[in-house]
Amino acid sequence: MSEILKYLTTFATEILPVILPGIIFFALRKRTSWKKFWLVLGLLLPAFIVFRSVQWLACKNDLEMAIEGLFFLALYVSGALVGNFFKTKKVLYVIAGSVVVLLLFLAIKWLVYHDSEMFPFGEIVDEPLQSVELELAQNADYEIEMIQEDAWWNDTRIIAVRERNDSVFYRTTYRMCSAENIDDDGYKKWTKPNIDSVQWALLSPEKSLIAKSLKNSIEKYKQEYHSDLVWDGYSVDVSLKDYKRKTSRRLDLSNASILGMQGAMAIEKMMLDLMPPRETFTTLSYDKVSKKCAEIENARIQQIEASRNSK
Repeated sequence: MSEILKYLTTFATEILPVILPGIIFFALRKRTSWKKFWLVLGLLLPAFIVFRSVQWLACKNDLEMAIEGLFFLALYVSGALVGNFFKTKKVLYVIAGSVVVLLLFLAIKWLVYHDSEMFPFGEIVDEPLQSVELELAQNADYEIEMIQEDAWWNDTRIIAVRERNDSVFYRTTYRMCSAENIDDDGYKKWTKPNIDSVQWALLSPEKSLIAKSLKNSIEKYKQEYHSDLVWDGYSVDVSLKDYKRKTSRRLDLSNASILGMQGAMAIEKMMLDLMPPRETFTTLSYDKVSKKCAEIENARIQQIEASRNSK
């Protein structure tokens, strides 16, 4: 049911507002005496869409947004074509009916979400690649790195993939416990396990297709929202370095499956499909790893307290 409401809301808030002006302006242009006035109004929106599409393509080299702009332009043009078939007295019915439908969908959305405050899920960071990062490209087209670990930064698995000359390579590493990152003041700081010393290996053709689909999904990922609070769980961080476009995208997708974030879960599934089985890194269950790491951390903290007391 929630998926149906999601699609209906998308139609009401993104598609209908583009089609409706085309219907209204061109219906009025054809059937009223103020033809030039309604024609000017009718051309303003498509002119703006074309301008933004060219800007996205020429200035930001964002082909996806340019194509999306052309899609909205096609929706508007379809509305304009429909508008030419309405008679003057029917224009008011079209306007009234469209407004009623729009208000109905917005009312459904309010009834579903008014009891809960929606929060942005995770984080999306887009920025240009630094020159230091570009120097590490080694003629690769792009590189994706994914880190999965628990809430205490233990049981950490990392996989990195990069494509070069139509071949996709990968490397992985594992860290069982992060207790060594507890400083002399008793605070634990997150540090990334060393993966740079691991050699790249050729990925199978089947998994290479998954890697390419993963890149596409990361690029298209849009902000999701949730209403729940998760105090515990797991962490998933994804980074995409596009060396050709000289851009970087980082995604924090922690606790996606707990919160039911469909887009993030799809990315996480592809990540796990690329990741070697957990048994490749350790034969211990997660509970045993958690217990072992807790013992190491407690010993480290006791060592710090003993050192303080001896001073």
